[in-house]
Amino acid sequence: MATAASTSARCTFVLAVKSLSDAKSRLTPLPASADRRALVAAMLLDTLDAVAAIGADTVVVSPDEDVHRIALDTGARALDEPGPATGLSSLNAALAHGAASAGQTAFLQADLPALQPDSLAQALDGAALALKSAPAAFVADRSGHGTVLLVAHPGFTPRFGVESARHHRDAGAVELDPDHRRWPDLRTDIDTPNDLAIASEIGLGPRTLAALALPSTDAHGSTGQSAADAAQ
Repeated sequence: MATAASTSARCTFVLAVKSLSDAKSRLTPLPASADRRALVAAMLLDTLDAVAAIGADTVVVSPDEDVHRIALDTGARALDEPGPATGLSSLNAALAHGAASAGQTAFLQADLPALQPDSLAQALDGAALALKSAPAAFVADRSGHGTVLLVAHPGFTPRFGVESARHHRDAGAVELDPDHRRWPDLRTDIDTPNDLAIASEIGLGPRTLAALALPSTDAHGSTGQSAADAAQ
C-alpha cells in the first residue's frame, strides 16, 4: 500500500543520474563480489521504489540508456541530459531540465539505498508547511553540508554541489529538521564505502543487497549482463 503524503499528489520528483560507467568513482574498494555499475543501478532502483510507494510522479534525467530503461521499468519518465546551461553545473542543469514542466518539484538524490517511504512522506509533509511561506525547503545530508531532498515552487533554482545546504539556505530555502534528529535513511546518500557501511546499519533496500552479492567484472569489464539487468 502506498504511503500517503500531503504533497505527493502534486509534487513531481526529479532525479539526475550520471552514466553508470562514470558514477560513484569514489565507491571503492567494494566487496570482491560487487560490481560498481550494478550497485549504482541497484541504489537507483531502491530509491525509485521508495518514491513509487508514496504515489508520486518521477522524472529521471540521464545520458545513459540503461538508466533510462531502469526509470521506464519503474513507471518513471526518462529524459536525456541537456546541454550546458549558463551559470549552472551539469547536475543542476539536468535537474532544472527535469523540472521544466513539473510545477512543484522534489529534487532527490538518486543514491539513497536505505530510504523508507515513511521518511520521505514525512519530509514532504514538513516541506508542505514550509512552502506556505518560503520558496523551497530541504533536508540536509548526514554531514549537514550537502542536500538530499529539495522541495521547491516553480522557478527556484537547485543548487546541488559542494556546500549545497548553505547555498539552498542562502537562497531562502527552509531547512527541515535542522537538528538532524529524524530520517537517517533519507540523509544517507552514498559516495564512499563508509557511507555504504552506515546505510547497511540502517537497512539497505533489497536491490542493493542483491547487487552487493554480484560477481566482479572480468578483465574486459563485462559481467555478461547489463547493470540494469543485474539490478533487477
